[in-house]
Amino acid sequence: MHVLGTAGHVDHGKSTLVKRLTGIDPDRFDEEKRRGLTIDLGFAWLTLPSGREIGLIDVPGHERFIKNMLSGAGGVSICVFVVAANEGWMPQSAEHLAILDVLGISNGVVALTKSDSVDADMVELAAAEVEEKLAASSLAGAAIVPCSAVTGHGIAELLGEIDRTVATAEPVVDAGRPRLWIDRVFTIAGSGTVVTGTLMGGSLRAGEEVEIAPDGRRARVRSIQSHKKEVSEIGPGNRVALNLAGLERQGAARGDAIVRARTWPTTRRVDVVVRVSAAAVSGREHELSEKGAHLLYAGSAETPVRIKLLNGSRLRSGEEGYAQLYLRDPLPLGRGDRFVVRDAGRVVTLGGGVVLDPLPPPARRLDPERIGLLERLRDADPEGALVALLEAEDEMDAGEALARSGAESVPLEVVALGPRLLARARLDRLESSARAALERHHAERPLERAMAREALRAELALEPAVFDSLLVRMEGVVEEGAGVRLGTHSVGLSAEQERARDRLFERIEAGGFQPPPAAELGADAALLRALTQSGALVKIESFYLTEGQAAEARRRIRQRIEQGGPVTVAEIRDLLGTTRKYAVPLCEWLDATGATRRRGDLRALGPTP
Repeated sequence: MHVLGTAGHVDHGKSTLVKRLTGIDPDRFDEEKRRGLTIDLGFAWLTLPSGREIGLIDVPGHERFIKNMLSGAGGVSICVFVVAANEGWMPQSAEHLAILDVLGISNGVVALTKSDSVDADMVELAAAEVEEKLAASSLAGAAIVPCSAVTGHGIAELLGEIDRTVATAEPVVDAGRPRLWIDRVFTIAGSGTVVTGTLMGGSLRAGEEVEIAPDGRRARVRSIQSHKKEVSEIGPGNRVALNLAGLERQGAARGDAIVRARTWPTTRRVDVVVRVSAAAVSGREHELSEKGAHLLYAGSAETPVRIKLLNGSRLRSGEEGYAQLYLRDPLPLGRGDRFVVRDAGRVVTLGGGVVLDPLPPPARRLDPERIGLLERLRDADPEGALVALLEAEDEMDAGEALARSGAESVPLEVVALGPRLLARARLDRLESSARAALERHHAERPLERAMAREALRAELALEPAVFDSLLVRMEGVVEEGAGVRLGTHSVGLSAEQERARDRLFERIEAGGFQPPPAAELGADAALLRALTQSGALVKIESFYLTEGQAAEARRRIRQRIEQGGPVTVAEIRDLLGTTRKYAVPLCEWLDATGATRRRGDLRALGPTP
């Protein structure tokens, strides 16, 4: 679906034409009817000859209500540009064209209204003038249809051109991120708050929870209407009225946006490409600099904005460049969003542009890396933008990266590690650093079987989920409990270390089941760790047993229990010819390893042989 919008100078017959086309009077207020002047947005809908039904927004033409016009233009994808044949091109014709041009609205039809009030030569001259004025704009080549809303002349031809324009327009994309810029809020007795706007970016369903951006208030969609018909679900490109439960009228206003919760982060800083309207389009020369006061319009929102031009100090009519904009008020903006910039002091439209990065870091002027990134973002599709952003910043939170790029999925050039997305080059560097750290550890501590996981994670400065995902990906890296090692690493003892090991074993075994305390062994700590990790030594509280001694203790005690039933610590002490000082920790070790199971003061057989 598409939404049609009117544009053009005040009193050129926009609202009258809408009423003729739709049968609906778009002027809602008594003052509008009394003065014959559209003040605020008007809404209607239209069934085309093909049977397509489209929404229609009628905008005010008077320069004093340009803010209201901009609130409506943000939701329009197809335009009916209205020029009165008896007056021809006028100042607000030029300003409305400049706004449509910077918003990139290229699908449109010109309605040359009031053609019944002039002769054929005047109609021809007016059409030629309009064609010339449009030539440098996004509406260049648009069909021009002379018509009269009073007599009905040309209305059928106008409808036909609108129908053909709608049929050939690019389809509206459902990216799974619905956003409805609010252009009207009202209450209905017994129903509560209703907001209206043009839904873009995704679908909404009755019953789902939504968020009112930028403040983050939550509400539930009680019901949905489009063109006075209630529906359970509606897709992008439609005029929509949402009845919201759990929201007071003052809880939403024009310029807010209805979004699905947690899908549209708000921002006060955006990187953009900005273009100053060409004099041939706007009807006058302009200059954009960082001086003065400026207003930004996006969707139905307006906010003061400070401009930092990134590749120069000023832009003149017809020129474009990159800029970082600082918004006074946070807005839910995304890559590809179009905006308009006006001079707040002179109250004129200067130009506008496209958001390239909605959540950028602070930028420096004439930074070649940043400008290079913006060049890439300008021409990239969403997945390409994601790759470009990650290559520039190495890694990002996955939610932020998807929001900044507008991507729906992760391309092959990007790697997901836990909650982070990484560029391939960043992954390669991480893997290289991890292998280098393990190689150093193995070289410096050859008797240790593995490096502590936490020590390796700290060296790489990674959060736990990212570190765990990295280890899973790495080939040739082995995880062993709380340790990590290279698969090629094994503990090897030198001849001198083997002699020290044999002396150590002799001393421990000489004590039977009353070996010397660990503190009195005088052995090298690294050798003890290596022998313990390999299983050649078993540490039991404050003493060590050799692997053979530990196996023998286990065998004797289990055999005794099998033959005579559960035993006490004292019986185990006597069985092994030791003292209670050794027997108690031995029993606890046997319990911990499953050889025995404690029952009060007795030990029975455990589940592990």
